[in-house]
Amino acid sequence: MSLQSVTVVLPTYQEFASLPSLIEALREVRIDELQELHLIIVDDNSNDGTEQLIEELNLDWIRLIVRKEERGLSSAVIRGLQEATTEYCVVMDADGSHPASAIAAMVQAIQDGADFAVGSRYIAGGTTEDGWGVLRWLNSKIATIMARPFTTVLDPMSGFLAFKRSTFTKATDLNPVGYKIGLELIVKCGCVSVKEVPIHFSTRQLGQSKLTLGVQFEYLQHVIRLLRYTHPKFVSFFTFATVGLSGAFVYLLALQLITPLFAATWQGIALSVWIAMTWNFFWDRKYAFWYARTNIVVQYFGFILICSVGATANFFITKSLAESNAIAYSGLIGVIVGSAIGIIFNFLVTRLFVFRK
Repeated sequence: MSLQSVTVVLPTYQEFASLPSLIEALREVRIDELQELHLIIVDDNSNDGTEQLIEELNLDWIRLIVRKEERGLSSAVIRGLQEATTEYCVVMDADGSHPASAIAAMVQAIQDGADFAVGSRYIAGGTTEDGWGVLRWLNSKIATIMARPFTTVLDPMSGFLAFKRSTFTKATDLNPVGYKIGLELIVKCGCVSVKEVPIHFSTRQLGQSKLTLGVQFEYLQHVIRLLRYTHPKFVSFFTFATVGLSGAFVYLLALQLITPLFAATWQGIALSVWIAMTWNFFWDRKYAFWYARTNIVVQYFGFILICSVGATANFFITKSLAESNAIAYSGLIGVIVGSAIGIIFNFLVTRLFVFRK
């Protein structure tokens, strides 16, 4: 193991308090197991004493990169990996939650044939320090379930990772958001064999936790991005159908509010149809066809033209039934028939002609 060159990438922001003990732990690993271990610290301009600490230590195996324009844990990790030149790369948190003593075992897992190694709390031998509340435990379990479309790893939320630098250089379209870079790398690097190495996960003792509601929302965004990457057609159609369902509710609400304002019922129905189609257009453009960013005016009129097939059926059915039934009942029948006629047709044709890549 002593001949293996390893770079540990450490993203930091306001982590000065925990850095000295972590650097000492890495120094011991360097002495005992990995003499060619190097450390790249990527700090997001913390101004907390980190720069002075590294300058005073003056160790040739430690390099500090201070980012003053960019922010974010995931992008900091990517920057560090881009700067690494060794055969193996390790990513870990700076808060002391990941044991440096496990680095050699994780590198060994890669040497033994794995594409990717994860320091895991949830396999046999892995443990989590007491002190986790119910909400944090539940958050971890939900996040793990959300990662299932991409990997069967039991601890996909781990930020303790190891892989060959050549694996990282194969990554395509890296676009992480939030604080969990592991899933991004497993998916975008095309890792098939992922080995989990048991670790003891320690609760942060110093500094403040970065697990906030905002961070959790970023993780949800990240999962959606990865689904778009791995299953773009399914995500596009599922989102299109979901937006269509919301548009049906908008249509029924508009019928109730607008038709009483017109002397002729058909006028209120027509306006309600237009409002629902406009609603669908903007949300479909934003979420169902996220990749299509050409002229919005041209897209809008193209969308309205294509969707007018189902919308026309909806209009005439609602108008016909409204002569003898309540407008809400008539609108419900109309929107069901119109949606049944239009959903597949609308999706395929708008995808082909309006929202092209």
